[in-house]
This record gives sequence, structure tokens and C-alpha cells, in this order.
Amino acid sequence: MRVVVDNTKGGEARFASNLQESLNAAGFEVDVREPSAHAMYDTAVHFVVEAVSVRVPADIGRGELKVVAAAVRDAEARRCSERHRVRAVPIYQGETSRVMGWVDVFALDPI
Repeated sequence: MRVVVDNTKGGEARFASNLQESLNAAGFEVDVREPSAHAMYDTAVHFVVEAVSVRVPADIGRGELKVVAAAVRDAEARRCSERHRVRAVPIYQGETSRVMGWVDVFALDPI
């Protein structure tokens, strides 16, 4: 099954790479969307709601969704600072804006 790590907002290249590794290890084919050349992060001007998200197919099963969430938590646990570890990662249904769940290191079963 193919999932997408969406880093088009350009927030966290290292985390996107770690997330790709975790999802690959869990058995998923992973595409990573890199930020465009126009992505700017000036937090004094822009409010960044999310930096990295995961997009999964609409027909994903609950069991597979839990595996995705576990891979996200694994990647979050390896973030370089505690402040970054507490950021939640949304899992979107395909290319829609429907969030299937938010994953953070604290939730036991967020999905």
C-alpha cells in the first residue's frame, strides 16, 4: 500500500525522512513530497499549523491505519528535541482535507 509523507510546507525535512524510514519498515511504499521553492518559514509572519502530514488511501483498513499511526509515533519518538516530540501529525484521507486522526507520542490508540 502506498502512503504519502507530505512535507510541502517545508517544515521538517529530517522528520519527513525519519517518517519515511518508519513507514517503509512497517511495509508501506512511501512517497515524500518535498517543499516547493516558494515555501517560506518566517514564524514571525506565518502561523504554521502543521509541518508534516501523512496521506493514506481512502480504502485503508483500520488495522493498516493503526500500523501507520504506530510508525508515526516511532518516528516522533526519535525527534531531536522534546518540544518537537509533542507535535501531532495529521493523517489525511487521500488528497482531501478530512483528517482521519492526529497522532502524537502520548496517544495509545488515536485512530
